Amino acid sequence: MDEHGSNSIDQGKLDGLVAFMKGTAEAVNKEIKEYLTNQSSPRSLQNMLGRSGYKFDSVAIEKAVLEPSQYILESGGKRIRPLLLLAVLEAFGKNPNEYIEFSIIPEIIHTGTLIHDDIEDGSDLRRNRPTIHKKYGLDVAINLGDFMFFFPMVVILDSKKLSRSTKMKILDTYQRDMLNIGLGQGIDLAWHRHIIDPLSISEENYMQTAFSKTGVLTGMAAKIGAIIGGATKRQVKILGRYGATLGVAFQLQDDVLNITESKVAENKGVIGEDIKEGQVTLLVVHALKKLGEQDKKRLSEIICMHTSDPALISEAIGLIKKSGAIEYVDHVKDSLVKKCIDDLDKALPESEAKERLKLLAHFVVSRSI
Repeated sequence: MDEHGSNSIDQGKLDGLVAFMKGTAEAVNKEIKEYLTNQSSPRSLQNMLGRSGYKFDSVAIEKAVLEPSQYILESGGKRIRPLLLLAVLEAFGKNPNEYIEFSIIPEIIHTGTLIHDDIEDGSDLRRNRPTIHKKYGLDVAINLGDFMFFFPMVVILDSKKLSRSTKMKILDTYQRDMLNIGLGQGIDLAWHRHIIDPLSISEENYMQTAFSKTGVLTGMAAKIGAIIGGATKRQVKILGRYGATLGVAFQLQDDVLNITESKVAENKGVIGEDIKEGQVTLLVVHALKKLGEQDKKRLSEIICMHTSDPALISEAIGLIKKSGAIEYVDHVKDSLVKKCIDDLDKALPESEAKERLKLLAHFVVSRSI
């Protein structure tokens, strides 16, 4: 393992990062509550939307929007995207406490994608609790997911801290990245519905989809932090690439944890839920490339079944492990961490915030939750 490898960081430093993340998460959660639950705040949703001369049905809003929003947002989450935005901003000499309201943007959007993912995947549990569509109904969940895609940008539009030019740069980033997320999700739907033969999906196809589905949003967080921090166009581009690479590494680690005994699998209610959902991960892509013809055919068959049978799920996991896919994905993760570190060194001078961003890259591929 070279100096950039994920195993080269002292565990004490990673533990320190986790403690810092918890403190950041508390501050971000407080900010989210002010917008979504504190109706007396000038930042509250109804106050921000302005007056029409009529009257909102406050009880209906509470039951169909605010209560389910609070339910999913309080169910957990590491708040990596807000931390990323704030750390990048700090690396440009800004006080993150003065801009913390902007950190909710990628987290709210991310929550919207989770709601839609759970609907499309037919998931019953999210973080070991019933998913939004199971608890509140499909119609409420669809609307809430849509709401969460658009709501956070009001934070930008109403801000008196940002210049018009800065707002336009952020809105341009938001619009383009949201389109990319939609394309990535569309490809993923085609894959797990098996409109596309799993055997035809290449590693490059998977990496692009992971970039679009997961990487783009972490990249957006980094870019927004850089734009607010006054970064050059080149720095925004490099830091966006860092954030996106971080997101892909995060997804690869999630894929591995999904098929092993881990907190991620426990929160989903089962080991191998990706197999149940028919998800084509890099683990599956690599296995279908490396296994013998009979094993390839069998793994593809099980993936296409969307089976809940523990024996079949275990068989598929066994075939994935037989192919050496876990070891291969670990290698890919380490190479992504190196890319993250290299990008940070290109874009930023040395600082405590930069070191935190480096630690974050190591954390996402070493975490067990």
